[in-house]
Amino acid sequence: MLGVIFVVGSIASLVLEKYVLANNSRVWLGAIVPILSIILIIWLMLTNLMQFNILNIVLAVVYVSLSFIFWGQGNDLYHQKVVNRIYE
Repeated sequence: MLGVIFVVGSIASLVLEKYVLANNSRVWLGAIVPILSIILIIWLMLTNLMQFNILNIVLAVVYVSLSFIFWGQGNDLYHQKVVNRIYE
């Protein structure tokens, strides 16, 4: 059950990251999810709420990588929207 909650929460935060937080003129706003995800994962591992094994490390690296990728994609969406507005 905890795994399902993690997956659903991860997908929701990544979609929020791409289409809401990173898709605006303030670049720093999109950095909230990647930074919070790094802090959360470090806290979970230090407090032993997340076991320190290969599977969890791989999942953590994938999630943090995806959050940075979605941040970049959100910025690209915003820049494409600005360019389309200029050329209309």
